[in-house]
Amino acid sequence: MFTLKNNRNNQNKGSQSLFFNQYIKDIFSLTKLIISASITFTTLAGYVISKGVVDSTLFLALLGVFLMAAGASTINHIIERKTDALMPRTKNRPIPSGRMAVLQASIWASIFIVSGILVLLIFANPACAALGLFNAIWYNLVYTPLKKISVWAVFAGTITGIIPYFMGVLAATNQTPSAADYFIGFYMFLWQIPHFFLLISKYGKEYEYAGLASITQKSTTEKIVLISYLWMIASCIASVMIPLFGITHHKVSGFAILGISIIVLIIIANGLFGKKRFQDLRTPFITTNLMQTGFMLTLILDSL
Repeated sequence: MFTLKNNRNNQNKGSQSLFFNQYIKDIFSLTKLIISASITFTTLAGYVISKGVVDSTLFLALLGVFLMAAGASTINHIIERKTDALMPRTKNRPIPSGRMAVLQASIWASIFIVSGILVLLIFANPACAALGLFNAIWYNLVYTPLKKISVWAVFAGTITGIIPYFMGVLAATNQTPSAADYFIGFYMFLWQIPHFFLLISKYGKEYEYAGLASITQKSTTEKIVLISYLWMIASCIASVMIPLFGITHHKVSGFAILGISIIVLIIIANGLFGKKRFQDLRTPFITTNLMQTGFMLTLILDSL
């Protein structure tokens, strides 16, 4: 009898442990961790490029931005729960899978958003907090509904990727962004278009089945890849103009930017004229993301 009770207790503890572990995973899933981390990295770039230092204020600002991004992502899970349930890629998310109720997700969204605003208000400035709130609203009330009606929603989506950079600038300087900052914002706009197009193309059929507008309904893979490469070429051209705005401080940074651009252009040439031309979505998608990371890391290191 004693052994039987012990076994039951162990089973209950094991079940509770599994439930707890799954719940923690679901909370991280709500935050869209990779997306929120990339947004936070963009803020890091804006802060360091503007201020040229890594200090305690930076880490607190990054915490606030991450919390705001996590809150916006959680709200997005709630809004898109019915659409998510229709796509294999997203049907196992916490809400459509039934593991988490909308009320629970709403509580977590509130905790993330309120905490993020408070951190930015206390340790950054009101303008930074207001911009973060605007971004969360834009993401969920403008970009998300537009995804159902038009593939051109990607242009609205780029706003959510650019604003975190300006949040970093505001947190660092508490001043209006400079012309150089706006040029970097313009570069980020150019970079995001192929990123969005290629991502949507990869899951085009799922988007169509779920009732979302997909570029695959209006164009072929060949045309999508070609359009993406053209935007990437535009990004490379814009990137080599960055030193002209006085953003870089060392010659080696200019050469690094030029080197990255040349590598990207070689990959694009291979994609356009190689054996698998216009058929490979993976290579341009990886290339455009590594290109963005390389350029921003170059600017960050140059400013330190």
